[in-house]
Amino acid sequence: MKRKPTRKQKHALLVEAKKHLARDRSELPFFSRTQYICWAIDLAVWDHGTYLVGLALKDLIRGRLNNTLCLEPWLKIHHGIHVRHYTNVEYRNKMQATRHAWIDSLIEEFS
Repeated sequence: MKRKPTRKQKHALLVEAKKHLARDRSELPFFSRTQYICWAIDLAVWDHGTYLVGLALKDLIRGRLNNTLCLEPWLKIHHGIHVRHYTNVEYRNKMQATRHAWIDSLIEEFS
């Protein structure tokens, strides 16, 4: 039987994942940066143990997004914010700020 990841393991992986989360659009061309929290978690995984922790964290995130693929569809469904906003650089940067605030709150939750 698999052991559930501990709070400490989740915290450590989230701290590492935050390093891979782009601050704004200017950082997105770099391969070590991504706009999505789940992809940042994937970039932070370094062995089988952290892979399992990453799966647990991504399941948690998907659950909080009501099984939508990412934040944008969730905002559309629950807050009426539509795709037409996504090309706006200011909007994209605000989305990244929101993702950073969310990963910070997850880091705090598992501290």
